[in-house]
Amino acid sequence: MVFWFAVAVLAAAVTFAVTRPLLSGAETVRGDDAAYADVAVYKDQLIEIDAELQRGTLTLAEAVAARTEIGRRLIARSEAPGPAIGGAEQGAAGTSITVKSIYAIASAAIPAASLALYLMLGAPGQPGQPLSDRLAARVDQSTAGDLMAKVEARLRQHPEDGKGWDVIAPVYLAQGKFQDAASAYATAMRLLGSSAGRLAGFAEARIRAGNGIVAEDARKALEAVLAQEPQRKEPRIWLAIAKEQDGDREGAARDYRALLADAPADAEWVKAIEARLANVEGTAKPPASDAVPGGGEKGPTGADVAAAEAMTPDERAAMITKMVDGLATRLKTDGKDFAGWSKLIRAYQLMGRKDDAVQALSDARAGLAGDETAQKALTELAGRLGLKS
Repeated sequence: MVFWFAVAVLAAAVTFAVTRPLLSGAETVRGDDAAYADVAVYKDQLIEIDAELQRGTLTLAEAVAARTEIGRRLIARSEAPGPAIGGAEQGAAGTSITVKSIYAIASAAIPAASLALYLMLGAPGQPGQPLSDRLAARVDQSTAGDLMAKVEARLRQHPEDGKGWDVIAPVYLAQGKFQDAASAYATAMRLLGSSAGRLAGFAEARIRAGNGIVAEDARKALEAVLAQEPQRKEPRIWLAIAKEQDGDREGAARDYRALLADAPADAEWVKAIEARLANVEGTAKPPASDAVPGGGEKGPTGADVAAAEAMTPDERAAMITKMVDGLATRLKTDGKDFAGWSKLIRAYQLMGRKDDAVQALSDARAGLAGDETAQKALTELAGRLGLKS
């Protein structure tokens, strides 16, 4: 009885909160007051956009677009006529009747809809279930979230529980918590020892956390996996990609060809490896469109490729230099492009322009300030290329 009395009081409170603005002299509100309220709302939205930009939840382009749209609405509102809502007795009376109708409908509809939803989705006869009780429940009575909470709670109390870290690491990986997954795999290996599964999981988590960059610790883990299970394909693929990332195009091409020679005919990854092999060998066909997928730069057309083949070595070198310098110019205005910085640093290194590579590394660190994942990847790239800054 007490429960249903509380439900009734809550429904009445919600109804009053929703309909109070309709009852508080709405028929006497002037048009200029409404305009003032709209302007205040737009100002609050502008402040919130600035706050989200500072927090990093909005990019600069998104913030500019949002501010432009709010500015357009503000101008449109300022140019609106805004007549008085309750200027005539007939209008005031009509508004009053409308308000009373809305209030009557809301007073009946809100409690009825709330009760119907609760009876359909809720469990009025069930006792409360605080977190401590759910954690103490049997496994077959727990949800996936409860089981995760149980493991995390136990690991906070017993951080040396290697089995717990071994259980939670692949769950973190599946949830996209790559840094947490890498840390959990590393702890499990420290406590329980290395295995092919743990090494492979650690390597995948580190690579995904680094946006596809094969870091040195991931490389060592992949090599250890192959030492234990030479037949596994995933480590071989990632190690070939690592060579490509380091600028060892010949080594990468050799590994890609070996993978294709051993690949089953129906392997899903064959086309991807063929594309990477064509890229490192320089035989990749130009895309049908000039637009490079995922980027704003234009790629070579068929005419460009034909012209490059007809060039002398000096002319071809000048063309490459022009492309690299163009990338460097773009990165001066788009310093958040990690892939672009990585490409530029490797290009300078392959061209023998080590001083430029060091300067590009320094500029990349400045442009990507605040991005811990990118900073760590840059440090690892510098170590592999022998750069210091």
